[in-house]
Order: sequence, then structure tokens, then C-alpha cells
Amino acid sequence: MKYLTILECPVVYAAENDHALASKDMLPRFGVTSGFESQHVRVLDARITSVCIWTSEFCAKKFFGKDWSDKAADIWGDEYQMRFETIDAASAA
Repeated sequence: MKYLTILECPVVYAAENDHALASKDMLPRFGVTSGFESQHVRVLDARITSVCIWTSEFCAKKFFGKDWSDKAADIWGDEYQMRFETIDAASAA
């Protein structure tokens, strides 16, 4: 069963935080991130919306784990939102 993550966050540049990470650095990457299948990104009004499809819930939650959450809290504070959803055959139709 496929899995969906939706991240909405402000655009932040590497020089703006102690982790030296830009918002785009916090997104999964093809060829590097296990179980990552598809990504659609929109940037509007200095905010990024990233919709990702994963092979499994395990892979999605592994990427967006505690280390990622700690960095996200440091970089974006309470200005980001994350949503996790299962994609089943009925919702895909």
C-alpha cells in the first residue's frame, strides 16, 4: 500500500539557521531516499508545498523521523505543517 506525505513550510535559506539547511534540503531526494517514488512541489508566496508518494508508511516515517522533526522545529518553528495518509485502491480511483 502506498503512502502520502504533505509538507507545507516557509522558504528558508541555509544562512538563516544553525543547521545550515535550506527548506529544499529538508525534502526527500530521488536516488538517495529509500522508498521515495514521486514528488510534486509548489512554491507560492514564500511557502513550499511538497506532496510525496512513498512505497510504504515505514519509508515515509523513517525519513520524517525524530531527527528530521527536531531540525524542522529549529528551522521553521511552528510555521510548518506535516500530514501523513495511506493511499489505498479506493482513494486512488
